[in-house]
Amino acid sequence: MLKIFAAVSVVLVLTAVSAQLSHAEGLRYGIEGVGKEARENIRAYLGESPKENATAEQFINTAPRLTAEALEALGFYDPVIELQVDRTKRPWAATINVQPGEPLTYTAVSVRILGEGQEDQSLTALMDAQTPKLGDRVHHGRYEVLKQELLQLARRRGYFDADFPESRVAVDVGKRQAALSLVFDAGRRYRFGAVSIDESILDRDLLNRLLPFEPGAPYEQKLLLELRQRLLRLGYFGSVTVLPQLPERVYPDVPIRVALSTASRHSYELGVGFSTDTRQRLSLTWQSPRLNRWGHSQETALRWSPINPQARVTYSIPLDDPANDVLQLIGRLENNEFGDLESEQRELRVRRERTKAGIVRSLQFRGLNEQWGVFSDDFDASFVLAGASVSSRYRRGNAVDPSRGVSQFYSVEGASADLGSDEDLLRFYGTVTALRTLGERWRVVGRVEAGALWTSSDKPSELPPSLAFFAGGDSSIRGFAYQSVGREATAEGFSSAQPNESLIVGGTRLLTGSLELQRYVTEKWRAAVFVDAGDAFDSGDFDARVGLGIGIHYLSPVGALRFEIANPVSESGGSWRVHVNIGAEF
Repeated sequence: MLKIFAAVSVVLVLTAVSAQLSHAEGLRYGIEGVGKEARENIRAYLGESPKENATAEQFINTAPRLTAEALEALGFYDPVIELQVDRTKRPWAATINVQPGEPLTYTAVSVRILGEGQEDQSLTALMDAQTPKLGDRVHHGRYEVLKQELLQLARRRGYFDADFPESRVAVDVGKRQAALSLVFDAGRRYRFGAVSIDESILDRDLLNRLLPFEPGAPYEQKLLLELRQRLLRLGYFGSVTVLPQLPERVYPDVPIRVALSTASRHSYELGVGFSTDTRQRLSLTWQSPRLNRWGHSQETALRWSPINPQARVTYSIPLDDPANDVLQLIGRLENNEFGDLESEQRELRVRRERTKAGIVRSLQFRGLNEQWGVFSDDFDASFVLAGASVSSRYRRGNAVDPSRGVSQFYSVEGASADLGSDEDLLRFYGTVTALRTLGERWRVVGRVEAGALWTSSDKPSELPPSLAFFAGGDSSIRGFAYQSVGREATAEGFSSAQPNESLIVGGTRLLTGSLELQRYVTEKWRAAVFVDAGDAFDSGDFDARVGLGIGIHYLSPVGALRFEIANPVSESGGSWRVHVNIGAEF
């Protein structure tokens, strides 16, 4: 028997009440006597506190009934509800005191799946996981969620005729018990039918190579989402829609429609940036995402900075899996400053890049010609290098401010004097960056970088700077200038050098690491303290350089704007250095 008592305290005389009614500013209410789940459900039924006296009166009249309905949804069918209202306050103050009583529990549960779905492990696993057990409290909300999720999962897996021929919860309030009977008829599972497309926009053969399913395979919605992502990754189209044509389905096939709108044949992008490593930067990029019906594309990029101006042209040809398997032809011209050396590089590269499960693998051949000077001696070297690389990136949370993640990159390449190179060499490089959020305000970022170079040359000072290793700078050892840490070459052996003169020329080994602790001060600002250490050196000559510093980061829409100062504490008399950069950790 439902017992509802309403106790309204009136402390003013009738005329004062009338005056109060004409000026009341709504009502605020609280709920007492129940836990968080029941309190939140009651608020969901009652809604926001009324803002005007007229709606406040209506709230007072309906609150007991709505509270009872909210409790019934959670299995409490015999509550005691008391409403107290204080009209002397502005706005009025109401308190809903609830004694929920004993909930109803399930004494009988019968659930079944009919049709082809009874052999579908995805459906049976969901049914097993979410079906209430004998003795569980009746919770109509969870029961409705089970039905909704079963129906949604079935349709995502191709059971488009699924339905509930029986769905009932019989309650006995007097005995505080309930019986659940649920029959889910999944029906027959459809399969992928013909895929239609405007072939004047995309070549049929290219589409077939992009399909993540075979026609006639069991329908799965996630494969349509994968097809859409593959089409978008090509960069050929302004919009991509991939939909099953359900009204046109005839068992066992459901036709698929791919609708595409072409993107601009050419696009141009102008960029401006700054970092303390490369200083001011200006870039111009010209892209042609779809040069022909076979999906060839090109990108031409001109980037200027005082440290490393460069020009690069990339011509891409899609292979077996166009979205994940690409052959690239690359030409590059670049000037760069490595330590105390200035280098001019010319490169032609053939590269095949394949992506699978978030891992990018590549094989490449490149011809490199590099010219540089040490003191006043000029050097010119050419190499034909064969190499491979593997990279992956995992992250969670905001793209520009992830909550956790790991980024990895490893490469190896070699050259032989018998195959057109000036000398034999083997080069390895790898870097790992990881971050993790601790609690609500703390964040830890760590990085390790390592490299090794083995060469037949007996003069390491004559190594091309782009193949040697350097350290220092914003993304290496802060507190030290960009690529200022490396092996030191003395005047000995160089006729053009002055006595006691020396230059940083890079090393055959690299090992650096960083650990940074960050704390969010506000939603957009965070503070950081960090230590970086490492060296670029020749085998057996490791001398750790250490930078210690602090920073403040502003979280902009394009990534963290990082303003940091660091001191090279391993160097006596070292001065503080400012580092400014923008972008996410990876």
